Amino acid sequence: MRSLRIILILAAVRLRVLSRMRAIVAVLLLPGIVLYTVFTLIFSGPAGRPFRVAVVDQDQTVASGKLIEMLEANNVVVVRTENEDAAAPLLTAESAKELIRKRGVFRVAVVIPEGYATAPDMLSSSLHKGVDMYFDETQPMEAKIVTGILQMAAGRALFERFGAKLNFDQSSDGHKDDSTTEPERMLIEVNQKGVSIRRMTIDARHTFLAGIVPMFILFGGIGAARSLLDALRDGEIRRLLAAPVRPHHVLLGQMSSALVVAMIQCYSMYVYAWLVFGVAIWAIAGGLVVLTLATCMATTAFGMFLAAFCRTSEQLDAFGTMIILAMSAIGGSMVPRFVMPHYMQPFGMFTINGWSYDGFIALIRNEGFTGIMVPCLVLVGIATACAVAGSILLTRRLTQQPVP
Repeated sequence: MRSLRIILILAAVRLRVLSRMRAIVAVLLLPGIVLYTVFTLIFSGPAGRPFRVAVVDQDQTVASGKLIEMLEANNVVVVRTENEDAAAPLLTAESAKELIRKRGVFRVAVVIPEGYATAPDMLSSSLHKGVDMYFDETQPMEAKIVTGILQMAAGRALFERFGAKLNFDQSSDGHKDDSTTEPERMLIEVNQKGVSIRRMTIDARHTFLAGIVPMFILFGGIGAARSLLDALRDGEIRRLLAAPVRPHHVLLGQMSSALVVAMIQCYSMYVYAWLVFGVAIWAIAGGLVVLTLATCMATTAFGMFLAAFCRTSEQLDAFGTMIILAMSAIGGSMVPRFVMPHYMQPFGMFTINGWSYDGFIALIRNEGFTGIMVPCLVLVGIATACAVAGSILLTRRLTQQPVP
């Protein structure tokens, strides 16, 4: 009993100390709430967010119209015109491919060919030729999902056609033909055709690398920030300021060393991906150097800003982890942005991860330096803003409280 009493007293003392530190209490509670909110918004809704799919109906029949109607019933936003205006010209196969190359509007286009109505599914006759699907090769996952949605749409259309012949609808309690719902059978042939001028063989190895790298070096930036906080706590910076050294010199010096370490970390991952998984990083070597440098500048400057903002290592760990995980989720490092609700996708452009990911994808799409110009400028802008803000905060902190 005596030991138990001692343990409880020590625990109560620790809890009392924590309860008086409001900032610590806040950072203990906020990370879970923020992350729960972010992921709930991303995956909200029973059916997820609607997929935007361009549809070119070259058949113009009742059967093709029924397939489009079933696509819309399966949570698909069907895009029929070039700028989604009813008065605009209808999409053609070529214009749809061109819009896929430009990205942003949609990543998948389905072309229903002329003669589709003669055999709308593989159960109709051997004349079935299916539909053509054009997709962005840098984002193949969405094409696979839409292929599955097409199978469900074709199944619903087939069921309704059989149901009409048997004089019952989908809500009927009568017997349904089990042959229309075979789980492993393809009802409609989907002829997939990738759209991209490729310099690299594009698959998950490359897109995963594009997402993981910025998240990884963001956590590395937190490590560099912790070193700055340790220097503040130990009085090292105060001793440096006795020489002709200014606070922004200290911060930029720490940032420069962290930048070198971050570049080494990135290229260690690139070389590993090349040796083990065959990622052709040398095909985009020039643009990759520029993009990686811009990304590392942004992440290390962000780390220095957090170091100047936070008072303790505990605050840095809590705030840093919360912000980095939220940015990684919204920016596409954890979850592809096309999975998110449409209103959330633009928020990825407020994150370092989002701009870095888009720049990497531009490189493997063979867009070269032109494709990474805007992402690199934005990343350098983020680095500049964080470095300036961090220098101001650090100077104010040292002026008001020279000994942390």
